Amino acid sequence: MTTTSLVWRQPRPYPTADRWWSPPVTAAAVEALSDQELGLLRQASTDPLLTLEVLGRLWPRDRLVLPRQRVHALRPALQPSVVLTGAGALWVHGSGAPPQVIVVASPERCGHTPRTLTRRVRLPAVDVTEIAGQRCTTLERTVVDLARTAPALQAVQAVLWAASRGTRRAALLAALERCRGSCGVGRPRARKIIRAVYDAPPG
Repeated sequence: MTTTSLVWRQPRPYPTADRWWSPPVTAAAVEALSDQELGLLRQASTDPLLTLEVLGRLWPRDRLVLPRQRVHALRPALQPSVVLTGAGALWVHGSGAPPQVIVVASPERCGHTPRTLTRRVRLPAVDVTEIAGQRCTTLERTVVDLARTAPALQAVQAVLWAASRGTRRAALLAALERCRGSCGVGRPRARKIIRAVYDAPPG
C-alpha cells in the first residue's frame, strides 16, 4: 500500500496595491505656502478653504490650530524682547481672525514697520506669558486690553469669548485694575462690557 503525504503550501499572496506600490514619504507643511503651491490651489479654487492669510502670507489652515503654530506664523515680525499684545495675542490664544499687522509692547522703544506697531509700555510680569518661546499678554490681559481700546464689536466679542472659555470675571477685573498710566485709557468702558456680559441672563 502506497501512502502519499500531503504538503501544505501557503497560498500565493494576491498582488494588492499596497504590496507593489506605496506613496512616497512627504514632509508635513509647516511653513508658508510656496508660489507654486499657491498657484495649484488657485487653479482648483480651493485656497480660501485650505489657507489663511497671516501677515500677508498664506498658510495651510491645519498648521494654524495650536497656539505654538500661530506663534510660528507670526515669528518673522516678532522679536524675543517684545510682548505680543492685542488682536494678535488673542488670535494666538485661540480667537479672532489672523492679524495682518501686529501690536507689540516694549519697555524701551516705540515705532512701526509695515507689519508691526511697537508701543512703549512696561507690563506687569503677572500679565505676560510665554508661548513657544515668544512672550505675549495673558488671555485675561489680552481681553481687557481689547475691551478698553478695540472697536466696540471686537471688544464685546473678546469678552464673550473669554466668558465662553470659563474665564472668571474676577480675573478680568483684576487684570483691568493693573492697567495704569497710559494703559488706563478705556477702563470704564471695559468694566461696563465685562459686567454686562457676565451679568446677562443665560440663554
